[in-house]
Order: sequence, then C-alpha cells, then structure tokens
Amino acid sequence: MRDISVPVLVDVPRQSNTADLVIRQAAKPSNPALFAVKGASGEWTDIRATEFRRQVEDVAKGLIASGVQPGDRVAIMARTRYEWSLADFAIWFAGAVSVPVYETSSPAQVAWILSDSG
Repeated sequence: MRDISVPVLVDVPRQSNTADLVIRQAAKPSNPALFAVKGASGEWTDIRATEFRRQVEDVAKGLIASGVQPGDRVAIMARTRYEWSLADFAIWFAGAVSVPVYETSSPAQVAWILSDSG
C-alpha cells in the first residue's frame, strides 16, 4: 500500500473540539453575528456570538438535567434552520453526539438511522 502525506495546514490542539468554535467567536471583542433569524413580521435579527453561546449553554444544561450523558446519542429531526444549529451545538456542549434525521426521511430510513446510531 502506498503512503502519502502532506504538511499540516492548520495545527489543531488535540483537546480541541467543534464546540470550541462558539467559545472562540464569543470571546472576540467584535462579538460577531453568527446567525440572522427572521421575526414574525418579516424583519431579520442578528444573533451575536455571546447570545448564541448563552442559548447553547442553556439548552445544554436542559439536556444534562434531562439525563443526557457524555457519549449519548441524541437525534435531531427538523428542517435545516437556526434551531437545528442551536440544538446541535448544545448536544456537543453536553458531551453527546448528534444524530441528524431529516424530515424527508422515510419511516424505514428513520428506523435504520436510529438503530444504527445506537
């Protein structure tokens, strides 16, 4: 077997994870807008990094209080939207693993995804 290697473009610390993305953005003095959500009257409102982090932490605390443990798998079935991102990051903050299930999946696909993910 042939072995091919290339130089590392970005050095990522071993203890780093995807949840760190939110923490790093919220620590920036500029507090960047990470999302924009459409209100009931049609206007768009920015969700800044510190607000998103607060919401993620609140949902993660709820998941933990509901019994979610590190390593647990948590399914999300929804359309792609802000709340999906919020739930996804909250699951990661709680130490669990997200299992995406799209609303267009057939019942057989849903059953397979859930059984395969444990």
